[in-house]
Amino acid sequence: MEKIMELDMDEHLVPKFALIGYASTPSHYSTEHYFAYHRIVGECLTAGMPLTKDTARNLFRCLEGELIKFSFKGLLPKNLVHFGFKGDLHLVWIVHPKRHTLYFDERMGIPIGQYPLPKLVFSLKGNTLNVFALKRSDALDGDTVLYHAPLPNVNARGRVCMGNVSMDYDGFEHYEDIMGFMEKQFFSSVFTETHHNDLIKGNLVQTMKRLNGKQRFDDTLLIANNMTIKQLYER
Repeated sequence: MEKIMELDMDEHLVPKFALIGYASTPSHYSTEHYFAYHRIVGECLTAGMPLTKDTARNLFRCLEGELIKFSFKGLLPKNLVHFGFKGDLHLVWIVHPKRHTLYFDERMGIPIGQYPLPKLVFSLKGNTLNVFALKRSDALDGDTVLYHAPLPNVNARGRVCMGNVSMDYDGFEHYEDIMGFMEKQFFSSVFTETHHNDLIKGNLVQTMKRLNGKQRFDDTLLIANNMTIKQLYER
């Protein structure tokens, strides 16, 4: 396998092949793409040949070290649901029910304190974080129903507004560290406002005040959001 080398402006490299992408727009609603592989003889391109899967696969293998920057420390974490790297890092994992110290803007009327939370699903794609909830008793598979995370700063599609909280994980080497970092950033951020009305059954402020200091979250308070787990990693 030939390796991709860093170019030096003082070095003279001889071009041997070229990849050319073509596009056509048969209608206003679709665009078709075609890629061709051309050998270079002298200073001329030869006739193009369809780019084969084997050629493309070899090219991506050469680039793999640059495209995939992270690794796991050992065995896959038990709470991991999905991971991938198609242009952007994508991780989906479970955060098991426990108590967290939560911080609220004083305008919300909810005191800072220890709050029990349900089982949560974190989905990180690039620098976008989505958070959902699950019921403890639900079996985990692709068709498992997701619930709205019962917390402010999360919209109806699960997207988290992190404000000016850092989402930069480029300095990490392992997926586990990225997951831990995102959880820390989320739970230690200040919850400032609600983005929809289905966060929790009943009045959010009064319900959270009742949960303050309790040991266990009541799953009957969760509201389904008409999504399933497989929609997180298929989209």
